[in-house]
Amino acid sequence: MSTDSLKLIFNEEGVHLAYVEQDGNIFIVSSGPDTRWPSRVLREGRATFELAGRIETRGAILVSDQLEKSKILNLFRLKYGDKKVNEWFSNHSRFIKLNGEPSPVGDSQSHYYEWLENEFDSIADEYDTHIFGNQVNSLLRERSLDILTSYFFKPSILLEIGCGTGTETMELLRKGHTVVAIDISEKMLDILSSKVRKENLDQRFMAIKLNAQNIQRMEEKFGRQYFDGIYSTYGAMNCISDLRPIPPSLRRLIKDDGKLVMGIYNRLCASEVVGYSAKFRISNAINRLKRNVREGESRFCVDIYSYTLPEFVSIFKPFFRSIHTEGVPVVILPSNFVKYTKMFDRKFDTLKSFDSWLGRRWPFNMLGDHFLVVMEPRPLT
Repeated sequence: MSTDSLKLIFNEEGVHLAYVEQDGNIFIVSSGPDTRWPSRVLREGRATFELAGRIETRGAILVSDQLEKSKILNLFRLKYGDKKVNEWFSNHSRFIKLNGEPSPVGDSQSHYYEWLENEFDSIADEYDTHIFGNQVNSLLRERSLDILTSYFFKPSILLEIGCGTGTETMELLRKGHTVVAIDISEKMLDILSSKVRKENLDQRFMAIKLNAQNIQRMEEKFGRQYFDGIYSTYGAMNCISDLRPIPPSLRRLIKDDGKLVMGIYNRLCASEVVGYSAKFRISNAINRLKRNVREGESRFCVDIYSYTLPEFVSIFKPFFRSIHTEGVPVVILPSNFVKYTKMFDRKFDTLKSFDSWLGRRWPFNMLGDHFLVVMEPRPLT
């Protein structure tokens, strides 16, 4: 094998990759978003590879710091030249560091959350562009904010789970609410905190770095029934493999007359099935029907867990009662079909209004790209 490449080993398969070394670390870079080997490595938190006739296994970590990425790219340019680097890599390339002893096999959840944190750190700087540069993603936020502002209409103390860079956070702060925002990504929280300070809203805001699956730790910090409302939209709940411990923790945190608002990636999306079927991509049309949707099988950069509306409501039923549900969007195609949605630009506002009306009605409330559900607490026992 050429000393200019290493061979990643997956069972009987192998992938030959360019690499660079520095300070005992090996760095490998993917060619773009459609390359699947990075998720296989990051999911396991380890990589087995052959280099210079030796087979070795090391820990694998996604590099999220932009300055470190630039330094790594410069090493590739020195080794392979500008022309090859420009051909091989793109703005969507993933940079992976191979270093140290791998974690024990089977420790999949810790690998997953490390991957999740690093992945969101790496996209934090472009996250607002991702939201506001896509009219369907913007629609999702419009619909969730409509729900949030209609149920939280007077100044309240709110807990946001998975705040990202704060699209909803900022609007609620501007309306006089107090928001405690948690996220797994330090960089997302830093960006949000900067926005809050810029508008002098920091007296009613607190950012906490926390994995959503560890939400019970909030009770240790704030005590029972501290929050008037809790919300989590379009992400955090779909990154938890087992939701069953979450509802009792949230019930202890929320006041008896509080409201819980959730926006969840739906397992049953009628428009996506139609969209992919029309392109004869049947496997894509049915990918999200699986509960565990692997990276590359959805538009997300990590593995996720999808739920139907009845499944999700059933998990929360012992502690919360559903009072409102809607699908969003239901006739408008999901954000990964945005180039087709642009064909309806002139009629998009009319289409949004119809989508909102239809999404509140059975069975379309269960068939959107996501569903929004509002719940109220059952009595504590």
